Amino acid sequence: MIKLRNFNLIKLKENDFDKTLKLVSPGTSLREGIDYIIQGKNGGLIVIGDTPEVLNLTEGGFRINCQFSPTQLAELAKMDGAIILSSDMKRIVRANVTLRINPSISSNETGLRHKAAEKFSKDTGQIVLAVSRRRNTLTLYSQTQRYQFRDRTILLSGANQAFLSLSLYIKAMQNSASSLNWAELNDSVTLENVVTAICDCERVRRTEEELNRYRIELGTEAQSLHLVPSDLTQEIDRGLLSIKDYYIQDIHEENEVYEKIFGLDASQLTSKSEIINALGFSNLDLSDNYAFEPRGYRMLSQIPHISMKVVERIVDHFKSLYSIRTANIDELQNVDGIGETRALAIKESLTQMKTGASQPTIMTLPVFE
Repeated sequence: MIKLRNFNLIKLKENDFDKTLKLVSPGTSLREGIDYIIQGKNGGLIVIGDTPEVLNLTEGGFRINCQFSPTQLAELAKMDGAIILSSDMKRIVRANVTLRINPSISSNETGLRHKAAEKFSKDTGQIVLAVSRRRNTLTLYSQTQRYQFRDRTILLSGANQAFLSLSLYIKAMQNSASSLNWAELNDSVTLENVVTAICDCERVRRTEEELNRYRIELGTEAQSLHLVPSDLTQEIDRGLLSIKDYYIQDIHEENEVYEKIFGLDASQLTSKSEIINALGFSNLDLSDNYAFEPRGYRMLSQIPHISMKVVERIVDHFKSLYSIRTANIDELQNVDGIGETRALAIKESLTQMKTGASQPTIMTLPVFE
C-alpha cells in the first residue's frame, strides 16, 4: 500500500467510522435485536459502553447484567428508558435508565430521543443508537458524527447504481492513467493529461467509498458488491500520486492540496478548473501549451518491490522523473537504500516502460465484468 500521510489520515478517519457502522450491519446480533424493536413498532435508546463515566450519568432503571441476546434487547426496549450495553456488546448491563444530559451541549435534532442520543454521545464519547418509533428508522451517533441507516429497498437500488458507475469510472481512470504514463515517459505532459487523470481517479475513490457504505449497511446481503478488482485501493492510491507529482510546492502545502481536491463537490470536480486552482496553476487553462515535468512519484511507485520511502528518497535526490530516467547506475546508487541490484531494476523497469516492452500495472489491471 502506498503511504500518503495526508491521504491515509483521511482514510483512517473514514475507516474508524466504517468500523463503527459495521457494529450494526445486517447479520450482527445487535442489528437483529434492533430489527425486532422496529418490527414491534417500538422505539429505543441504546448506549454501547458501560464505562464508569457512562454509568455515573444514568439514573434509575434496573441492573440487568445478563448475556446479550436480540430478543432480550427487543423486550427491554418496550420500556421507556435507555439500555446500556457493555463495551464489547456481549452483555446487557442496565435497562430503563434515565440519561443525565448536559444542557450546554448543542444538538441539531428535534425529537427528544434523538436529541438525548446526540448530546450523550458528544458528552461521553460513546456510541449511542436511537430507534425511532414513529419513523421506524435507526440513527447512530458517535461523538460528533451522525448516520441514519437507510431502507433496504433504497439501499439495493443505490448500491446497484453505484456499482455500475464504478465500473465505468475505473475504465476512464485506467485510460487517463495510460495516457499520462505515455506522456510522462515521452516528456510531453499537458495540463489536461494531469487534471483528467486526477479527476478520474478521485471519482473512482469517491464511488468506491460510497459503495463501501452500501456494503456496510447491507451487511450479509451485499455479497455481489464485493466483485471489484482486488488491487483497486492500491490503484487509487497510486493514481492520486499525480497530485504529489505536479502541485506547485511554493504556493500550497501538500496536505492542503489533497484536502482541497477531496473537498470538491461533484460539479467542481467535473469542471476541472478547481483542480487546476488547487494544484496552483490558476493562471492556466486546459488549452494552454505548457510543458509539465513530473517529479516521478507515481511512475516509480509502479516498479515492483520499491517502497514509498525509497521512492521519496529518489525523488528528493533527483527532483524530476526525467533526471531519474537519464541517471546512470552509479548515480542511482548515490541514493540511500539503493544498491546495485535495485538501481539496475529501476533502470530496467523505466526503460521497459518507455519502450513499451512491459506495461505498468496501472495500465493492465482488469475491470470486473
